[in-house]
Amino acid sequence: MALNIKQINAFNLVVLRIAGFIEYVEQVDKLFKAFRDTGGNGHNPLPPKAEAFYTTFALAVSRLEDAFKIGRTSDYTRQIANEDSRRDNLFNKLKSQVKMYQKFDFDEEMMAAAETVRNVIKKYQVDVLVNYSEESTQLQQMIEELETDSQMEQALEKLGLTDHLQQLKTANEAVRTMMARRNDERTAQGKAALATARKETNAAYHDLVAMLNAFALTDDDPHRFDELILQVNELISYFRQHVVPKKDQTN
Repeated sequence: MALNIKQINAFNLVVLRIAGFIEYVEQVDKLFKAFRDTGGNGHNPLPPKAEAFYTTFALAVSRLEDAFKIGRTSDYTRQIANEDSRRDNLFNKLKSQVKMYQKFDFDEEMMAAAETVRNVIKKYQVDVLVNYSEESTQLQQMIEELETDSQMEQALEKLGLTDHLQQLKTANEAVRTMMARRNDERTAQGKAALATARKETNAAYHDLVAMLNAFALTDDDPHRFDELILQVNELISYFRQHVVPKKDQTN
C-alpha cells in the first residue's frame, strides 16, 4: 500500500540561480495557499503541525523577496536600462547601415569597406539580448578593434560611420560605469542579507516538504495530499527542464 502513496520529489534548490530560486519558492507558496483554500468555510486541510511549517516557509519567502528588492533597488537601474536601450539601437543601426553599403555594387570601394567592418561585427557576435555585463564586454572588444586597426578606421571613415561608432562607444561606457557604481552601492551587508534569507528559505522549504511527505505516509486518508504533491512535482519537473542551468541538470 505504501508504494501507492505519493511523495514530493527531492529537488536540490542550490542549483537554481537567485531569480529562479525566488520564482520557484513563490510558486510553491502559491500551491500551498491554494490547497489550504480547498478546505472552504475556514477549514484548513493541512494538519496543524504541517501548517506551522508552512507558516515558517511563507514568512521566509516574504523575507527573501524583501531582501532581493533591497539589493536590486537603485537609481542606476533605470538609467542603465535607458542607456542599454540607446546602445542597442546604435549597434543595430550600425549593422543595418553596413549591410546597406554592402549592396552598393556601383561603388566597389564602399562595398569593400562595408565588408571589412561587417567581418569585425560578425567576429564578436554581439547579442543585445544577453545580460548587460556580457554585452558590454562584447561591444568593448569589437569597438577596440574597429578603433585601433588603421584599415578599420579607413573603412569607417569611407562609410561615414566614425561618429556613429563614437556614439556607440560612449553609450557602452555609460552602461559599464553605471553598472560599476550600482554594484558599489550594493553593500556587503545587503548581499549577506540576501544570502541569509535564501539559506533560511531553502531550509524552510525542505522542512515543509519532509513534513508533508511524512503526513502523506501516516494520514488516515493516504490520498489527502495527492493533488498538492502532484502539482509540486510538476513544478519541479518544469524547473529541472527549463530553469536549472544545463550543467546542473543532472541534480
